[in-house]
Amino acid sequence: MTSLEGKRILVVGGGGAQGSIGARLFAEHGAQVIVADAVQDAAASVARDIRAAGGLAVSSVADVGNQSSWEELVELATSKLGGLDGMVNYAAVLSRAGAADTEVDVFERTLHVNLTGAWLGMRVVIPAMLATGGGSIVAIGSVDGLVGRGGGAAYQASKGGLRLLIKSVATEFAARGIRANSVHPGPMQTRMKMVAGPKADPAGVQALEERLRAQVPMDRLGQPIDIAHAARYLLSDESSFVTGVDLPVDGGLTAQ
Repeated sequence: MTSLEGKRILVVGGGGAQGSIGARLFAEHGAQVIVADAVQDAAASVARDIRAAGGLAVSSVADVGNQSSWEELVELATSKLGGLDGMVNYAAVLSRAGAADTEVDVFERTLHVNLTGAWLGMRVVIPAMLATGGGSIVAIGSVDGLVGRGGGAAYQASKGGLRLLIKSVATEFAARGIRANSVHPGPMQTRMKMVAGPKADPAGVQALEERLRAQVPMDRLGQPIDIAHAARYLLSDESSFVTGVDLPVDGGLTAQ
């Protein structure tokens, strides 16, 4: 039996570079997957790939900052899968401006998507999980939510808040069958385009990559599959006694 056999998993942000890899991996391990993303075509493409490989997947558009959107996702999970056993939230926006340079609207939007959106999701998903005996919630955080690194004030604030939100949920619902954990990626290859920008000079991108790699004892950037494997473990019964954990997947960056 594969590690997620029969699990019903909601993957939010499942059309993105990291979330799509996670959704496919969970399906490979036996999960029935709902792929949700702000970009409907991206979610639908991932779901089609999973079905073509013999898995079960449905797709949906999602606005993580809107509670009604979360309610629609839970209704979809109930009608198509019969409930939810797990949820992974990859959805996030990135801001690299420093504390004094971040515009108010950017700060508020970053917190709304990355932190308030995560809370809205748990607010809706938790009752659905309780109704069927429990489940596992996995939040995708960042090493920027574990240590101060300078710059990216809004992003770091949102990911730091997400870390403690997960711990609060973990302790509140541990005795009722719900586990909540967070995975914290270090510098990621898939974030290079987001950080550097689409019009960045190739030499500048290479210099940035080398600078990021120099921070990582393993001397490489992370890949989406690294995050997906960590999330798969936390969704599975292999981690049945694990809750409230911060799991850095960072090549040793935060061990220094």
